[in-house]
Amino acid sequence: MDIKETLSGAKNIGILTRKSANNDAIGASLALFFALRGAGKKMCFPSSNLPKEIIAFANKKDGKQFQVTFSEEISEVYYEKKGKGLVLYLTPKNKSTSDENFSCKVISGEGFFSSDYDILFTIGINDFKEVEDLCDPDQLFSCAIINIDNNLNNQNYGEINIIEDNQSLSQTIACLLKEIDEYTNKEANSFLLYGLSFSNKKTDNKKKLSTIKWLLKNGGDLSLFSGDSQKNNLLEVILKNISYENDTYISTVSEDDFEKSKTTSKDLGFITEKLKNFLNISSFFILWESRTSPLSIKGLFYTNKQYIVKKIADRFKGIYKEKGGIFLTEENKINIAKEKILSYLNYGNN
Repeated sequence: MDIKETLSGAKNIGILTRKSANNDAIGASLALFFALRGAGKKMCFPSSNLPKEIIAFANKKDGKQFQVTFSEEISEVYYEKKGKGLVLYLTPKNKSTSDENFSCKVISGEGFFSSDYDILFTIGINDFKEVEDLCDPDQLFSCAIINIDNNLNNQNYGEINIIEDNQSLSQTIACLLKEIDEYTNKEANSFLLYGLSFSNKKTDNKKKLSTIKWLLKNGGDLSLFSGDSQKNNLLEVILKNISYENDTYISTVSEDDFEKSKTTSKDLGFITEKLKNFLNISSFFILWESRTSPLSIKGLFYTNKQYIVKKIADRFKGIYKEKGGIFLTEENKINIAKEKILSYLNYGNN
């Protein structure tokens, strides 16, 4: 059974996860929910016996929406404010288009909890008995199940089973949505970033990093993260700029990046802790433009490899500890400083 074909023919879709689901499963479930809902599918949670985070968010979002649909190419879209109201204008490329290609409807808050679905996604549930306990039996056995999990003990009870032991649930959903890219949007991508940040599943960090950058590029952000929003904006910048070269993760921050995020280099300590938890990586560097005259490039790094500490300490003045340090380069261009550091790390044996 092809998942893209299955979704294209479905009208009502349910999403189910465990009441004790972790934040990875919660992020994956909400991402899938809002991705498919944004594509015009009628979505529901078939049980109210869900994590409180999902219930709270669903209730918060359970409001009235207006959906405007035009099924042909358009040359221009704009809106005009009139008092407290809004007028939306669409200009078709084809001047002879039929009015039948346009529709507008109210999507009312009918409730996110329902037992009416043609397809059921189960997220992170390895035992079918748990699915049966949470759902209406009559509806359950008349629908197709798409079973997504990262536990090899999963009973493979679905018509489609996607069991990936070596990655988080949010990673699996991200790969799925990327494959069928008409089902992706800003809200879904933000929930996937949220889920990925909490995952403690051992995974391929290069693949995880590639996914994070794709989600950020396609409108996802860290607005769901707790803490200081300005620091989270700086973390977004660093994640967008990070690369994996010579067995090392390295990112850069310009003076403009600090200004736009309303942060300073003092906030990089917060970023260091986030990167250690977010990517679970053993070594990374951050280089930034220091607000001095003349401009200078400074760096900080974290590593569990002693030879990296020694190599950097031998070449740059700085303050070093057992697992990292802060240092000053002799460069005033960040790309040159980056190339030199990578060449030093790649020179010689460990």
